[in-house]
Amino acid sequence: MGEYAVLHGADALCLPLETGQKLMVDKSDDGLIHWKWSYRDIILADFSLIASTLKVFKQRTGQAEWAVKLLSLIRNDVDGFLLNGANLHFVNLFPAEWGLGSSSASIASLCRMARTDPFVVNQTLMGGSGADIAATTASKWFIYRKSPSRQKNWELPFQYHFTENTYFIYTGKKQATASHLAEVDQRLSRQAISWMQANEYVYRFLAVPPISEAMKIMHEHELFVSKAIGKTPVGNGFNDFPGQIKSLGAWGGDFIMALTQQSDEFVKKYFQQKGFQNVFSWKELVETKVF
Repeated sequence: MGEYAVLHGADALCLPLETGQKLMVDKSDDGLIHWKWSYRDIILADFSLIASTLKVFKQRTGQAEWAVKLLSLIRNDVDGFLLNGANLHFVNLFPAEWGLGSSSASIASLCRMARTDPFVVNQTLMGGSGADIAATTASKWFIYRKSPSRQKNWELPFQYHFTENTYFIYTGKKQATASHLAEVDQRLSRQAISWMQANEYVYRFLAVPPISEAMKIMHEHELFVSKAIGKTPVGNGFNDFPGQIKSLGAWGGDFIMALTQQSDEFVKKYFQQKGFQNVFSWKELVETKVF
């Protein structure tokens, strides 16, 4: 909770998933950086770069240009990073199309290797708030705040009481973060928004209200963001759903969240009849390590 407002200094409530991405590194003796990215037996990217110049040597699949930009930004701070080459294998533990942080995980892993600041690199390469970067090393709930000087996050001893009532639905839609945020910023330039008002919803939610009040807070937060960015709340498309629905992250992409007192069978059948086949309970998404 706290999307969009976090870009303007408000607090966001975040939770890292158990799943993630592994990076395996081996030495390379041929002066090349061999970049491979996979999920199960699917090769998502496979290319080689000349280590000394970062020019593409061989591109079999994937976006080598993105990797070149990332490595170049790291070298701006750490001049000799991977100068002799390396074999890099990024292994996703979740489907890449779900948008759960493949890019932020890759950025964070390489920056940790280079001992440079991933937030600075991410801001130039991807934009956004950096909350996804913070989630790559977090172990529990945390409050995240974007700052002009240094990003801040505080881990919370927060006990979420609605794990049996919370569902996540994969919409199958992808939101290009950079272009979407540019579009939103153009809209906001014509409005006067007090983004700090968003903190009210985050901290009311943290106060562990009863489920009826939690749904009300979610609804009010959606209306607040809707008014601010000029987009219709996703829940408007599910007016017959007995519960509350909110977007997660950039509106119009990837996952939505549903809070309800209906049974597991009812919820999954409801969304599947609407055409959404990937409907997860809290434990099925949040607590699963490998998909």
